[in-house]
Amino acid sequence: MKTLRSIVIAAALAAAILCTSVLMAGGDRDKVPPPRDVVLTGKIVDLHSFMTDKFESSDHAKCTQRCIQAGVPAALETEDGLIIIGEGSKGPARTITPLAFRYAELKGKLYEREGIKYIDVASAKAAKDPESEEEDWESEDDWDDDEERD
Repeated sequence: MKTLRSIVIAAALAAAILCTSVLMAGGDRDKVPPPRDVVLTGKIVDLHSFMTDKFESSDHAKCTQRCIQAGVPAALETEDGLIIIGEGSKGPARTITPLAFRYAELKGKLYEREGIKYIDVASAKAAKDPESEEEDWESEDDWDDDEERD
């Protein structure tokens, strides 16, 4: 009887130690690092078309727009990889659909957890395509009247 009781106590102790170590190891996983305020630039894509390289039509922008409007998750394709795009609990479709498959500048809070990046978008606007061969230039309308012109 003493042997059975010793085995039960030893098993209970082992289980307690195992549970404690598992909980301690996983404790940091539950902590979400604080977000950072960021301004990011990249191409807005829908994850289905991006990952499968399958577009419903040859017009990739329209296809991406339809996918985002239908609820397919969107991401910002950057030099550093993909960043999932969200906008609170309502989703980003209304804000980013007009910029689908185009370069955009997104402002918001960047969350990073377990290798995944997510931006909660506060604002979005079109950005220059870095692959574009157009020169940067200012029109005279962009100058203030007091500025000296070359």
